[in-house]
Amino acid sequence: MCEKSSNQHDGRADAYTALIKRGDAVETPDGELWVVNWVDGNALALIAAYRDAKGLVHADLGEPVETSVPVEMVTKVADARQVRRR
Repeated sequence: MCEKSSNQHDGRADAYTALIKRGDAVETPDGELWVVNWVDGNALALIAAYRDAKGLVHADLGEPVETSVPVEMVTKVADARQVRRR
């Protein structure tokens, strides 16, 4: 008898990891780092971000720079759980 383990890889974890959602950190082709403020279909509203000395990503909320780009223009670099918002 072979039971399916909850740890077994079935592709859903990869699909969720690749999904870009609010709070994730993304990088644009020019190398700039951003945090996703909201997702609207195929467009993302982004807030400028930076990496601290420890490599953690922080949304720059002091004087936020915002932009909007198509989803295809970014690469996800960190999940929302790894991003700090202040």
